[in-house]
Amino acid sequence: MCRFFLGVSLLMVVMLMVPTYLEACPGCKTLDDPIGKGFNWSILFMIAMPFTVFGVVGGTIFLQWNGYRLSVIGNRLKERLLRIRNS
Repeated sequence: MCRFFLGVSLLMVVMLMVPTYLEACPGCKTLDDPIGKGFNWSILFMIAMPFTVFGVVGGTIFLQWNGYRLSVIGNRLKERLLRIRNS
């Protein structure tokens, strides 16, 4: 039990000391700097790009697939309506 409390107290001391020695990255410290703003925007674009690419490709495939199915269903409905009218 004494080992447990020793480990927990050591962990708490390390957790209290570490934030005083660590600093943020240079791009995050000065947000008003134009280079820092550009750095932050470039990170946002890099994060958004995979979602954009996969969204466009997936949306195109989805619309092509459903468009084909809807056109086939639409042609069948037209044929049925023409049969009903001609009857």
